[in-house]
Amino acid sequence: MSAVNTASVHGPTFLKEYEEFWRNSDDTSPIWIGLLFSMICLAVIASDPSTDVSEDGHQQLQIELYREKLVQCLLMGEYTQGGDYALETFMNYVYVEFRIHDDAQKDIWFLLGLEVNLAKRMGYHRDPKHFPEITPLKAEMRRRVWATVLLGDILISGQMGMPRMVRDGEFDTAEPRNLNDEDLNGETTSLPPPRPETEHTTAMGIIARRRLLIALGTISDLTASLSPCSYADIMRVDGTLEQAYISIPPPLRMKPMASSVTDPPQVIMARLFLRHMFCKGKIMLHRRFLFTKPSTEHENTYSYSRTACLDAALGMLHIQQILDEETCPGGQLFMMHWRVGSIMNHHFLTATMVLCSLIHGRQTLGREDEIVAALRTARSIWMRKAEGSAEAKKAAQAVSIVLARAGGPRFDATLMADRPSQTTSESVKHSEDGFLEGFVGEQIMPDEQMFLVEAFMSDEMDIGMDLLPPFNRLPDKLPTEMLNSEQLGGPASHGDPTTSEWVFMDDQEQYQ
Repeated sequence: MSAVNTASVHGPTFLKEYEEFWRNSDDTSPIWIGLLFSMICLAVIASDPSTDVSEDGHQQLQIELYREKLVQCLLMGEYTQGGDYALETFMNYVYVEFRIHDDAQKDIWFLLGLEVNLAKRMGYHRDPKHFPEITPLKAEMRRRVWATVLLGDILISGQMGMPRMVRDGEFDTAEPRNLNDEDLNGETTSLPPPRPETEHTTAMGIIARRRLLIALGTISDLTASLSPCSYADIMRVDGTLEQAYISIPPPLRMKPMASSVTDPPQVIMARLFLRHMFCKGKIMLHRRFLFTKPSTEHENTYSYSRTACLDAALGMLHIQQILDEETCPGGQLFMMHWRVGSIMNHHFLTATMVLCSLIHGRQTLGREDEIVAALRTARSIWMRKAEGSAEAKKAAQAVSIVLARAGGPRFDATLMADRPSQTTSESVKHSEDGFLEGFVGEQIMPDEQMFLVEAFMSDEMDIGMDLLPPFNRLPDKLPTEMLNSEQLGGPASHGDPTTSEWVFMDDQEQYQ
């Protein structure tokens, strides 16, 4: 159960209810049965991936079965009316949908809207101290659940390039206490004091993520605002992010993998996730200043932002490398492989494009060799993921072009090994032409002959709260097989992997 814990249930209470279910299933609500199906489904998702095709197909059938039953239970239980476990079960459903897709899906963002509105309708955005009839156990679980709702809002809204749905001032739910599930029970009349933050508990990961996401929410609001902000505001929020990271409890602070050999995989994964969220915040906050010229005579006005953004992008790709190595069979994080989902990959893509932009703009801050080495490692990872991810395929080809154009001794002749009939220069030109053809309705600088990053780094990309990698607008088939708008179903689609249609919660539909 700990392997798939999503902060939705109190473990000891759920086990008691599970035993009661087998004694008297007739009186069990459909929503609780849906919760059970959701946990079984997550357990199947978290199980070891099989190299056997038939076994893998059987696993997918199991996921589809439990997913279907979960949706049916939500509908039968009229989840929109609220009640015990209605929000928790729906949260698990959103989490299932999120985990079974390798790339960004706008439909999951729509589901998030339902989740947030259901949470507000049930009062989770208000601290339980306002409701004396709520027991201490339920009060503490509501705080944990609300923190998880906030995290999903920041991550999924950001992945879609949209402002977050819950703003500061709209909630007053307090931070959960640092307690184990065993510290709480249904007979508790008052909450016990929190354990020291040097002691890892069931709630510690939720607490650490909540502290960091409060700072990320401030960054989100700042970058999504239509009103200009001063550089002093940027630096003030940067300080807020730094303080939030410092406030992470000691057991979850980043440390080298060599020093983590005796730590549980869940703890190591939590450290990597928190560090990658910190890097995400740095990139969100400072990327706009990578190529901005100061309006004053001081050339070093934005030097901190440029260095911070570069360090964050390199740090993000270092985490990608660690996860790529350690989630393989035999790796220390193999049992956590399923936790590396589309959102983390989205952030890795963003970091990749930041480094590509620095190479392309010749603004490497004297660290070109370090950047090129990171991009080469990232490219190899994207190439391995390309078979199952359209975004990874586009990223791999984009990075290949950037590295090829870097020229000199850094040119990698193996980039075009799959095209033996062409010379290297012809292959590079062919790839570039394919990328240029992929930009529908966008103007490419003729002297550059490259897709790269002016649009990505421009203020126009700040409409949303997060970074949308520019290859989201590249064609699905690269480099030259561009699908026109009629093939894609209309002018609104341009090969964007987030535009696939999906019908929500219709039990007559086959879920794709």
